[in-house]
Amino acid sequence: MRNTLIVNAIDSYSHNRMNGGSGRHLPSTPLSTFRPNHCPFRTGFRFSGRSEKIRRFDEGASATKSSQPFGTCGFMTKRPHKVRYVRIEGAQVELGMYVHTLHCSWLNSPFWRKSFLLTDPEDRAKIRDSVPHVTIDLTRGRGLKEPKAGNMVGRIDPPAVEAYTSPVPTSAPTKVRRRKSPTEWELVGIVAERATAAVSRLYGEARLGRVIYAADLVPIVEEIAQTISKGSVAMVAVTRLRDRDHYTYIHSVAVATLMMGLARHLRWSEEDVRVAGMAGLLHDIGKMQVAAGIVEKPGRLDPEELAQMRQHPGIGHSILLDMEGLDPRILDVCRHHHERIDGAGYPDGLKGDELSPLVRLSAVCDVYDAVTSIRPYKRAWSPHEALAQMLEWDGHFDMEMVHALIASLGIQPLGALVRLTSNRLGIVVREGESPTMPVVRTFFDVPEQRMLPVEDVATAHDAILRVERGEYWFGTHWPALQAEIMAQTEMPEPPHHRLAG
Repeated sequence: MRNTLIVNAIDSYSHNRMNGGSGRHLPSTPLSTFRPNHCPFRTGFRFSGRSEKIRRFDEGASATKSSQPFGTCGFMTKRPHKVRYVRIEGAQVELGMYVHTLHCSWLNSPFWRKSFLLTDPEDRAKIRDSVPHVTIDLTRGRGLKEPKAGNMVGRIDPPAVEAYTSPVPTSAPTKVRRRKSPTEWELVGIVAERATAAVSRLYGEARLGRVIYAADLVPIVEEIAQTISKGSVAMVAVTRLRDRDHYTYIHSVAVATLMMGLARHLRWSEEDVRVAGMAGLLHDIGKMQVAAGIVEKPGRLDPEELAQMRQHPGIGHSILLDMEGLDPRILDVCRHHHERIDGAGYPDGLKGDELSPLVRLSAVCDVYDAVTSIRPYKRAWSPHEALAQMLEWDGHFDMEMVHALIASLGIQPLGALVRLTSNRLGIVVREGESPTMPVVRTFFDVPEQRMLPVEDVATAHDAILRVERGEYWFGTHWPALQAEIMAQTEMPEPPHHRLAG
């Protein structure tokens, strides 16, 4: 989604403004060739606690529930409100604190949780290393340590912290400010957190050999369905979650989201869309019966380990057979999501028409999320790189499904020819501000039908209008021209603000 901004909740006394990125251009390129479409957006949203009733105390007596207005009796005194939220530096966090907000980019957060009680020393180290500031909730956890009163000589004051308190009304009651609705990215984070927790619990039951119930996942499927109905943001965002410690669970949620989004893009019925979501959540459940040392190994598997890992589709199929009322297509996906269109997959070596539409869809979504995820033994591919590679894997996928995934995500692969709103043709060369706004290397003016000096442009400012066919514009010369343009040295970093004229 264009101009989508990722924001974090901050206190009611601070705002941040953030401008979008910019294009890349050669110094010799006239600025008149650029048609900016840029507008600054206010970011951040206010935090405002719930209004609290004012308790009045008779002097020397216990609290009363008098309904008289505050200040009508001379013996009533004002009591200051207790501080609840405190913003501290990330380096100050300690075990036992309740983290209310992490003040960092959601995509760069080391956690999939938004709020949590800090009990793990490893989590404390992650926050200290990568999160600049944290807001803690003093009603749900401990605060900063204070020096003892008798040891004031030579003490060093702790770093200043920002306290969040509700102002005490004097005469007229203070108007309560409502919290802004969460952005789409934040909504995805909330849904993904709940979905991951539910999948984790269900997979844990499977690990212990207990009977599991698909009904426990129905609310999660419904939440994902509602989230993706608002656009492709959820499909893009959920694949960017970065918590390595919960990879299997997050991967299942991501695959479910991708499958539901792709099924809806293909105009499948809502019943089929929800079957696709349930299949995505359960497709890797067989891994719970594979040795944890193999599933979580921080390196490539040897042949023996790989053979054991490849048993997980069959194991998962057996687990799901014990679940009552499960759609047979869900079992089909669990067993066959690693099959290939050319028959070289596993466990049954099915090919072509032997693979159901839902299995073909699941194979594309499963691989896309896997190759774009951070793993200990490999780097994560960018979405553009992943889609470009998948297009080149002849025989692996149903290519119609790959093209449909590209369209549903709104992400173009590396090397794709696109037309920008400035009526220039260009090639996607790398990721930009977000996967849906890549950097495009422009080289051709459509209205004037002439070649241009190459210029790297951020599509946050000059958006992609549509995908074009290179053969239509340049005939048989297109492959050589494409390779020549992509091989050119990366353009220099442009200024952050570009003016028209």
